[in-house]
Amino acid sequence: MKRAYIRFSAEGEALSAFRDALRRCGIRCRMQQICGGRFHAETNAGSLRRLESLAAESGITLRITARHGLRFRLRPYRHRFGVPAGLLCGIAFLYWCNATVRSIEITGNVTVSDTEILSALDALGVRRGTPIREIPFTYVEQQMRLRVSDIEWIALRNEGGRLIVDLTQERTPPDMDRSHTPANIIAAVPAQITSVNVLGGHAVRTAGETVKAGELLITGVQDDEYGMTHYYRAAGTVTGIYEEQFTCEQPFVAELPVHGTTVTQPLIEIFGRRFPLTAGFIPPAGEQIYEEDRSPLMLFGRELPLTLIGCRYTEPAYTLTAYSEEEARAILTEKAERFERNFHANDTIVARNAEFCRSDLGISLNINYIFEGSIGKTSEIFVKLS
Repeated sequence: MKRAYIRFSAEGEALSAFRDALRRCGIRCRMQQICGGRFHAETNAGSLRRLESLAAESGITLRITARHGLRFRLRPYRHRFGVPAGLLCGIAFLYWCNATVRSIEITGNVTVSDTEILSALDALGVRRGTPIREIPFTYVEQQMRLRVSDIEWIALRNEGGRLIVDLTQERTPPDMDRSHTPANIIAAVPAQITSVNVLGGHAVRTAGETVKAGELLITGVQDDEYGMTHYYRAAGTVTGIYEEQFTCEQPFVAELPVHGTTVTQPLIEIFGRRFPLTAGFIPPAGEQIYEEDRSPLMLFGRELPLTLIGCRYTEPAYTLTAYSEEEARAILTEKAERFERNFHANDTIVARNAEFCRSDLGISLNINYIFEGSIGKTSEIFVKLS
């Protein structure tokens, strides 16, 4: 960088003596020129005071014609305190961005949710806005392994205000392969068998027979000609006709939850600390439904440690809803159809006897079904080792 320099002109009767004095004092002058009885030159800005002193001693009129350099450019701003104040604020902002937890990033978790890990860190005092120097990393890592049982290894590190949480979850053993486990097929409900399709094992019941719940349908146990007992996994499909009952009630007047009055409080979160934007706000007393919306501020695609938060307090309320007899019947019919779709989608409805019973308080629906469908379920064989 070029040093600051000044350009001056000097005139007077003792101009030669003034030039000799400059040489004796070691003031180096460049671009010297004498024109019309005036001496023009330039020198370093640091020689200005000695130059003025020599001119006064020699009776020379000295005039500074130009000033070049950063010190002269900044001189007009020396009484403007906004510049240093802005620099100090910028330095403080950068310090806080790197000295406090600005964000928490979690890697390596598969089944453990981010919410569970953040809650455990918050209980240990680690959250957004926590000073980095106050975090005992080794202690937090040990406590996290105790608080979250699925964590096998965890490490915390700081990268410019970003707290990185690297973890490895415990490897769960694979599920037991039960495809070769000895098992029988037993009846799940009392029914009359309509068909038996054996894929493995031996059937002990035939079509037309009536069975109770828990009775054996297809066995996986077989004795050979030498008296040895062998165990297999029975497989197959057994269908039958069975009965089932559906009962449901619908009152004429029901109390339903609705949203009551909602009060919103805006907040701003700076480095994890929340500050209200409305003065004198008091959260409503009593039971409230709390919800919040977070809108982080972004700069050049990066999230700033500034977040606008809208806190909503909703008072739970209930309303009485009256139903006519037709509406109550329609609701019960819809519930019965949902029952058929959810639990008997693969079964055939052989018979359906529905009966509505009306009272002063409401209507009840009783349906007696006769289904035809699969009635068998797998039951493992437990063998006692001798």
